[in-house]
Amino acid sequence: MKQVAYQFKYRFVKPRNLKKHSGGNFSVTRLKFQEIPVQYEILAVSDTHLKFNFLNLQKEFEGAVDWNFQGFGKLWNYNLQYLDFLKQQSVSFEIKAKLLAEVYNNLWDGRLRLEPYPVSLRIMNVIRFFSTQEIIRPDDEVFVMVFAEAKYLSKNLEFHILANHLLENLFALLMAGHFFGNEDWIKKAERFLEIELEEQILRDGAHFELSPMYHQIILFRILEAIGYLSESSQVRGLLQQKAILMLSWLNEVSFSNGEVPHFNDSTYGVSLNTTQLNQLASLQALPINKNIHLKESGYRKFKNSRMELVIDVNGISPGYQPGHAHADTFSFVLYILDFPIIVDAGVSTYNISSRRDLERSTMLHNTVSINGGNSSEVWAGFRVGRRAIVTIHEDSDQGIFASHSGYRNLGIEVFRRLKISNGRIEIEDLLVGDLSLVKPQLNFHFHPSISIRDVGENTFSIGKDILMEFDSKLSVAIQEYDYCLGFNKLAKAKKINVVGFKEDVKTTIKIN
Repeated sequence: MKQVAYQFKYRFVKPRNLKKHSGGNFSVTRLKFQEIPVQYEILAVSDTHLKFNFLNLQKEFEGAVDWNFQGFGKLWNYNLQYLDFLKQQSVSFEIKAKLLAEVYNNLWDGRLRLEPYPVSLRIMNVIRFFSTQEIIRPDDEVFVMVFAEAKYLSKNLEFHILANHLLENLFALLMAGHFFGNEDWIKKAERFLEIELEEQILRDGAHFELSPMYHQIILFRILEAIGYLSESSQVRGLLQQKAILMLSWLNEVSFSNGEVPHFNDSTYGVSLNTTQLNQLASLQALPINKNIHLKESGYRKFKNSRMELVIDVNGISPGYQPGHAHADTFSFVLYILDFPIIVDAGVSTYNISSRRDLERSTMLHNTVSINGGNSSEVWAGFRVGRRAIVTIHEDSDQGIFASHSGYRNLGIEVFRRLKISNGRIEIEDLLVGDLSLVKPQLNFHFHPSISIRDVGENTFSIGKDILMEFDSKLSVAIQEYDYCLGFNKLAKAKKINVVGFKEDVKTTIKIN
């Protein structure tokens, strides 16, 4: 009910300009931050030309920046508003200060709209920027504006969206409270952080949206807050506890080379990676629990000296905010000798489009789809209707056997049995129900660098030392698909498509 009430509030109550939120006394206290690596060059400066690079799309402005630029979509504009370039060492203080003033002047008179999510990330970037300066002038008018922005945020937390959005709001409010000496903001942020972290961090350590990328993003926020909070902070102990849990889960689900499977909304170049997060955690002497048991997140990992496989045996999570979920139940990712072989295609866009629909679809994941439909009903970019419910029948270190109800509307129950042994992976997919009118198919998507050859009798050579074998009765073909190298960046790759089966299909992967 809270989510519905806040939906009405934010749809019908229009945000005022930043000037309307001004007023109040504050002090300014420099906070302590650990230096973080910049993922890529965000801003290139040449004379009066400013070239911004977000989501693998570049836009050059001459003179003043159009902070409302929508030519590349809303997410690109959000990135422009975050002001991540403030962390970029190659951009001078003078340029940063000039652009900072432009943004806040646009916000002050309402030319740029106030929205809680970009407000949150902007506040944290600006506070981090000023905390690294040798001299802070509290009478600078930019502090009046940032204080007003934090005041706006304190009254506009995203309870209508919840999940990672609300956590970003709360971490921004906590940081602003300590920077400006506002106890009310600190208490409010701490109170809701305790509630949300208990709900959003599952018992095995995963963030409940089950996106490894968003898990990394939220873990960084927790580590950042631990860094600037004092030992006496009431919430610091909880943050340390959750950070250890999240670090342990992340290291378990990550592959040995530090990469993560791109389940749900995950892709390259957005978050700090596992190695970087481990380095930040080590500076705070936070331990990592090795070999934890993945359970509540619905992921399982199987590994030996040669291969690592992570499979998704979960449905949609969380039920009330599934915007970053894909219809990928029973899909898996396989690495051999630290190299990606069978992969999740990832994401290249959040824009509502046929491409967004495809990237969330069952067809673009390594599992069975029926009649070209989805195991969970994903639609409109971030919506989910009917959801697959998973039942675990067997669960061991050598494999898993589970079923899901995603095609129960067609009268079909889908089972997958996965067995792992030294040098061999056996996958059995079984359909139970009225199969007279169904056309199932099975797809396996390969990394763009992997070559595939048909060597006869439904046997395929994968790379150098891998064979995939299928029942001789099946129709198996090599096809092409687009693999996501990041937002707005695709690469041609190969997949194996299997059709011509009804009750079951058996796949054997042999690693020489």
